[in-house]
Amino acid sequence: MSTYAVRSGPRVVVVTGATGATGRATCEALLAHGHRVVAVGRDAESLGALAAALTSGDGDMTDRLDTRVCDLLDSEAVRSLAEEVVTAYGGVDALFHLVGGWRGGPSFTASTDDDWRWLSGNLVDTLRHTTLALHDALLASGRGRVAIVSAAAAATPTAGNAAYASAKAAAETWVAALADSFGGDDATPGSAAVIGVVKWIGEGRTATTPAEVADWLVGLLDADAAGLNGARVDLSARR
Repeated sequence: MSTYAVRSGPRVVVVTGATGATGRATCEALLAHGHRVVAVGRDAESLGALAAALTSGDGDMTDRLDTRVCDLLDSEAVRSLAEEVVTAYGGVDALFHLVGGWRGGPSFTASTDDDWRWLSGNLVDTLRHTTLALHDALLASGRGRVAIVSAAAAATPTAGNAAYASAKAAAETWVAALADSFGGDDATPGSAAVIGVVKWIGEGRTATTPAEVADWLVGLLDADAAGLNGARVDLSARR
């Protein structure tokens, strides 16, 4: 088994989809716990607004928040981003992949090619690109964490949700394969890939709030990797 020096101190956490509601809550929670956050999004203006809202002139917060513009559909751009972040901080300890979105219709046959291209690109391809680019750095951390937020629909699809549920299921399968890599004979026993499952994110009795997702994600950083790797956690049951 390969051995790695476990990185000490606050974690370096890459948050993709950082400007969405869940991404913003996650960045805020990570900063509050003293971690360094690399917030990734497609729009520089939105990232600037995120930084202004989260740091509010606090020098320490400003120093620990790094915003990066990247099109995660572009595998070359993602590889370049990964190299830049690893070089800047000496490694990466976690990837919280929060790129999401929904498309659906009133019936099975209402699903369109455009829906599938959009969903498979945003929910699957962005995940593939980021995990492939950061895999080795996360292993080298000795305490690497990767997490996505999936949907109950992946296991219980409906006719109008066919494309969305299929893309979510594909993303879950990809994370399960990553977990197998993290648990392989050549891997350090400190990394974990995990799936959080919600009915939906928002407000309301059956919803999981962005803050609840963020708290769960932050908690993964110090949880035992052996109990996490490959887990599919029902976040709605934790309420």
